[in-house]
Parts: sequence; C-alpha cells; structure tokens
Amino acid sequence: MNKIKEIEPWGVNIPFIFLATIYWALGTLSILLSLPFHPYFMMLGTYALYFGMIQRLFFPAKNYLSLHIASLILLAIPLHYFQIVASVILATTEIWALKDLRSYGYNPKKLPINALVLSSPFASIIAWLFYPNYWLLIIPILLYTLGVNIGVFSANLRTRPVFGLYQLPIFLIIILSYFLPILFPFIGVIYFLTIYRRIFTFKNTSAISSLLSLIIIPLLSLYFGDYVHAFTLGIMSTLFFSCITYSTSRYNYDKIIASILLSDLAYVLRFFYFEISGIFWIIALLYFLYLIKDNFYLTSIKLGLSMKFIRIQKENRESP
Repeated sequence: MNKIKEIEPWGVNIPFIFLATIYWALGTLSILLSLPFHPYFMMLGTYALYFGMIQRLFFPAKNYLSLHIASLILLAIPLHYFQIVASVILATTEIWALKDLRSYGYNPKKLPINALVLSSPFASIIAWLFYPNYWLLIIPILLYTLGVNIGVFSANLRTRPVFGLYQLPIFLIIILSYFLPILFPFIGVIYFLTIYRRIFTFKNTSAISSLLSLIIIPLLSLYFGDYVHAFTLGIMSTLFFSCITYSTSRYNYDKIIASILLSDLAYVLRFFYFEISGIFWIIALLYFLYLIKDNFYLTSIKLGLSMKFIRIQKENRESP
C-alpha cells in the first residue's frame, strides 16, 4: 500500500499579490503620464492575482515550488510571450497536482470537479497567444472567479454548490459572451439562476454585495456601454476581494463589503466624474490589502496561514 503524502502548503499567493499591486500601480501611473501601457499593466495585475490564488487554493504544496517560482518570474516580465509560457507552466502545475491526488489520499472520482476553475489555465494559454485581444483575456479570469466563488456563495448564502456539468450554463454564457459581447451584461443573471435554491439567505452582507455587484454592474453596462470596466470593477475586483479575504482572512470577511461597494462606485463615477473615479478603486484595493495584511509576514508565507490563525493555534497548544 502506497504511503499517503502530507500536503505541505506555503503562501504562494502572497508574492503574486505583491506583483499584482506593483502592476496596478504602474497601470495607474500610465494614465497619469498619458502612456499607452495602462490596459496591459492592469491586465497583468489581474493575472498575477489569478495565478497566485488558483495555486494557493488548488495546488499550494511545496513540492510544486519550482513551478510556482517559475510562473512568478515569467509573469513579472512584462512581455506577453512570457505570459504564454507562464500559463503553460500553470497548466502543467495543475496536471501534476491532479495526478498527485491519490498520493495525498484523495479519490479523484469522488471529488467535486470545478470545471470552470480547472479550465482557466488552458484558457489562459489561448488568451495570451492572441494578445493584445483584451476581450479574450477576460475569459480565463471569468472562468476562475465565477468558479471559485461558487464555494464562497454556497458557504455564506446557501446557494447551490454546482460542479461538473451543472456549471455548463455559466461556462456557455462566458464563452458566448466573447463571440457575442451583448451577452456579457447577463452573465451575473445566468450565474445567479444557476446557483440559486430556495434556502438562499441574505444574512452575509459581504457575500450578498459581491453577488449583487456581479449581477448589477454588468447590467448597467448595457446603458453605459463599457463592458471592460464593468468586468474589472464589478466582477473581477469584487469577486477577488471577496474570495481572497474569505479564504485567507475569514475573520475580516464581513468588512470587505466596503471594498466591494467602493469598486462598484468607481464604475458608476467613471461616467460622471472620471477624474476622481479611480480614487475610489484605489481606496478599495488598499483597504482590501489592509484586511489581509496578517498574511504578509514571513512566517505566514512560509506556512501558508494568516498570522492571526498561527497565534490562535499557538495559544491553543499552550493552554492547559
């Protein structure tokens, strides 16, 4: 009988969060200096966040460390050819991790398959191959954020935890929205109808605000006509804020509603007070980083656990 290996995680997401913040700062600076790099840097920041979180949640083990570091280095080089290779490495890490499931004591046939999340690295390869098609680059992020937040919504709002073929309506609306952008505003509606069930609850304000953002902001883009920023401010930012805070600093999850609302406000203000609209998103980002700051310690990165959780564990061990 094969010996079951123990998963030894590390905080792989933290270096990627730092990289995302740097790229977003460069993207903001590009606007202020009237440089043409804003969309590229902002998209790189988004992908840095995505790379970090998919590896943190789905294949965080230290035996994939070489691939983690390789994808980080490649993503840190602002030439799209390196993003293609980084995406290939991410997909390779996923395949390796899936093959290792049995050695960790899991039966792959009995595990729920989050097809949206698992398809995103391969979609990332395709998207970067066709750079600078920014609309195509949105697709992998939609696959991941909508897929990973199924668990967050299920835990907090008692929505239906849909996996495998049950995710097909969400998958189809994402893919079709690339070919028919007019479908994009309805992504949130289709998503909600897919995960809704009668025991749905409104009790968690952060979760409900991120779900409402996913529904309302894309619908508003029908009127305002800006699909890309409806994605970045109403879907990408809010869903990342929500799932990252929930998975790494759950004790602060109720507070992330502020970042979600500020990001939504930034989208609406773009069409009335463009000069100041970005400030609201910057504040939202900084507050989000503040809420997860306990994960930025070296010990936290080494163990893949917030310092607050580490202190609680230490206190429990020391208590009689």
